[in-house]
Amino acid sequence: MAKNKSIYRKLTPRRRGIGGFSQLWLASDHILLVRSSRFVEQYRRFALADIQAIVVTPLADHTPWQLAALGASIVWTLVFLVVDSTAGKIFFGATGAIAIGFSMADIALGRRCRCYLHTAVTRELLTPVSRLRSARAFLERIRPAIEAAQGTLSFDQIAAIAPAVTATPADAPPEVPQAPGYLPEALFGLFLVNAVFVLLMQRFPNELDNVLPTTFFGEFVILIFALARRGVRDPRRLVYALMVIALLFMSWDAVGLARSFTHYMGSVMEQSRRGRPAPPSLTGWVAFEHAPAVLAAGWRMVAGVAGLVAAWFERPVKTA
Repeated sequence: MAKNKSIYRKLTPRRRGIGGFSQLWLASDHILLVRSSRFVEQYRRFALADIQAIVVTPLADHTPWQLAALGASIVWTLVFLVVDSTAGKIFFGATGAIAIGFSMADIALGRRCRCYLHTAVTRELLTPVSRLRSARAFLERIRPAIEAAQGTLSFDQIAAIAPAVTATPADAPPEVPQAPGYLPEALFGLFLVNAVFVLLMQRFPNELDNVLPTTFFGEFVILIFALARRGVRDPRRLVYALMVIALLFMSWDAVGLARSFTHYMGSVMEQSRRGRPAPPSLTGWVAFEHAPAVLAAGWRMVAGVAGLVAAWFERPVKTA
């Protein structure tokens, strides 16, 4: 007996997530949206004759985030050059290669978007269509099916149904500008403060070694929030380019801190094996030696001054 042929054709690949996947299928008279949560599957049908519009909205450009993720992945991978153990080399090399692969795949897929399907009674987010490239391919496949179900209108018929409006359009309301925030300025100011801390650490190592990890973490948090809140509210470009470059230097500093702390703990363990008492705190740990300290302070001074100057000149002028 011949197998029953499926009435569905695949419209999109599966879009996988942590909780499951979603996918779109096309039948002769409807679109089927499948959502799976591994244990339960949900199905929604949309008749081709009922579809009023399919709207694709591009999302904000995430290129700085993608480049930052790629740079952080590369720095993470390079850690295998500075670790001594074979297990450490395998761990950092394997995880870094996977992270680089994901970052490059994310960039290759193109810009993100949202796709909504409108009917007379509902508006449905089509989660499988999440990139502009896949949205174009989806529209090219679905348009002939919708036109076959609903028919097409010629230009004469459109003009008869909705004659051209000859009246002068009303003036558009003035655009209300949104002033960009001051997170970039706060970040570049913190760079200058930390540069001073790094230099003072060479003179007072025991007093400031425990402060630097906290202030360095503050740099990272402010930088991530500044990139996340950028969106379309801040038209400045050079400021965020400097922030992405600074993220690479911050990653390198993090590698240096991790390496020095690993060596310090290794020396403590070696002294314990020899019967010597372990220090009660981390006062013996030197976060940066002389050369890495000069590099960490130097790039922070350059980035802080250049960033504050760029933020000042790129900030839009307020108008009445």
